[in-house]
Amino acid sequence: MQEVIEKLKPVVEEMLRNMGLELFDISFRRQKGSWVLKVVIDNLEGYVSIQQCEQVSKRLGDYLDLYDLIEHSYLLEVSSPGLDRPMRGIQDYKRFVGRLAKFWLNDGRFVMGHIKEADESKIVVQTQQEEISFEPGEVKRSKLEVEF
Repeated sequence: MQEVIEKLKPVVEEMLRNMGLELFDISFRRQKGSWVLKVVIDNLEGYVSIQQCEQVSKRLGDYLDLYDLIEHSYLLEVSSPGLDRPMRGIQDYKRFVGRLAKFWLNDGRFVMGHIKEADESKIVVQTQQEEISFEPGEVKRSKLEVEF
């Protein structure tokens, strides 16, 4: 069902841009016997509210009904990336300076701490014991961690 995503992605991106939001992820797949169109939205100014998810769901649902782009029944899910969201590169590292994060590095190391600084050449993380620096290209996977 990749063709559904290819048709929808630019439409969803434009819709979200007009609402001051951004597309984080979109997928269309079978889950437990039903087709699910999952749209994950982000707010670069802060967190995504329930009201924003509802607004996107309503607008996107109306659009899908009007143009009948999906030929069979499906569920539409609109959500945020969550508090423990994955980070996807240098823009996220810069955006979340000061936040607690986990980094899995290509060499097998695991680093957890507060992002102290981030730019195109290095990321600096303050762990409980020390300050650790590494290059963005060394990051295999990363995500924010919830702090209480």
